Amino acid sequence: GLELDEKLCAKSTLQLFRSKLIVHERYQQVFQASIDACRKSGMLKRKKLELALDTTPIFGRGAVKDTFNLISDQIRKVVHEIVLLKSHDLESLVAEHGLGRHFGKSFKSEVTLDWDDAVQKRALVGQLVADAHVALELAKGALRGYRKDAQSTRILREARDLLADLLLQDIEEIPPDEGGPRIRQGTSPDRVVSTTDQEMRHGRKSQTKRFDGYKASVAVESVHGVIVATDTLAGNAPDSEGAAGLVTKASRTCKHRVERVIGDTAYGSMSTRKDLEDIRVEVIAKTPPAGGKVGRYRVDDFKIEAKRGFARCPAGKRSVRRAPIKLGGWRYVFSSADCLACPLRNKCTAAKARSINVGEHTQELKRHRKRQRSQSFRKKYRRRVIAEHRIARLAQLGIRQARYLGRSKVAFQLSIAATVANL
Repeated sequence: GLELDEKLCAKSTLQLFRSKLIVHERYQQVFQASIDACRKSGMLKRKKLELALDTTPIFGRGAVKDTFNLISDQIRKVVHEIVLLKSHDLESLVAEHGLGRHFGKSFKSEVTLDWDDAVQKRALVGQLVADAHVALELAKGALRGYRKDAQSTRILREARDLLADLLLQDIEEIPPDEGGPRIRQGTSPDRVVSTTDQEMRHGRKSQTKRFDGYKASVAVESVHGVIVATDTLAGNAPDSEGAAGLVTKASRTCKHRVERVIGDTAYGSMSTRKDLEDIRVEVIAKTPPAGGKVGRYRVDDFKIEAKRGFARCPAGKRSVRRAPIKLGGWRYVFSSADCLACPLRNKCTAAKARSINVGEHTQELKRHRKRQRSQSFRKKYRRRVIAEHRIARLAQLGIRQARYLGRSKVAFQLSIAATVANL
């Protein structure tokens, strides 16, 4: 009811309102209002819904740093919290315990080192670990006398725990060569990549496309393109994680049963199919291709006679034996005499004899792959593109870059962008 030139309210009022929406998760009511508006305009009238599911990266706002600066930053955080809790003098505490190099612009910029020299670099790792243990001991002393659930010590405890976790995930303190602490080889599962946003993760949209942050997961009604549910996943989570929960949420917001879901190959695994079929939802998704070398026969090219205990190869030869495999199923082995004399050998194997693994779901996956070559499947599958269109609209509204720190706030950003897209 305000005129265009009338002031609405102070910016801080909007910030407080936003915080309350996030804390109490009431922003879903705002999103629900956009769905109700779509329904009033004539959309979402079908009693059985067809949804397209997809995900897209959200680049996190937290600062991503290498192991040296990541641990150094957390040492500094722990010391700062000790000073706040115990009212110590920061400069005196830092000087007394030799932690000065962690209070400059950057830990790596504070040290003089030939970074190409592996020996010097490893020695620095040892010094970093020693400083971290000094900080952990200082935290232990500062917390002595307080109850574990004391609110005044909560931030220090969290900072201390994160520092310990960073050491565990990134450092081998007692490596096999006994040459002193070293940076852990490879990447730890679920690795924390930022101390400013501890919920960010390394993600991969493809083999060559990496990012740090989260994934936006969206469910889109396939006729009009209304976004009916959203979720925010960790950056390293599978695209299909929580698909059944997302569909259930969409059914609740639309007040209609979801009949069918369309998704890319990420939603075509047997575990995801089962989760969705358990809530009576048909899945239209491509199944991951059968394993095997390109240009050679794959397991789908073999005829499996499971009840009779043998498999038949493309040349018509029967397997000579089978043996159980660990994850359930059988390995069928063919005769080396048959394989060596086979005219199709170049298309099959370079080994003396061919063997194939037939898992618990191999036959069912084979049926799905056959089905996805049909005209009816392709017709339905083409409707998946509407999810890509709505994700493009969300990207225009700014969801590609997180505006806030933390998964709950990023979820708020995604939900409000979806609200605007619907309106």
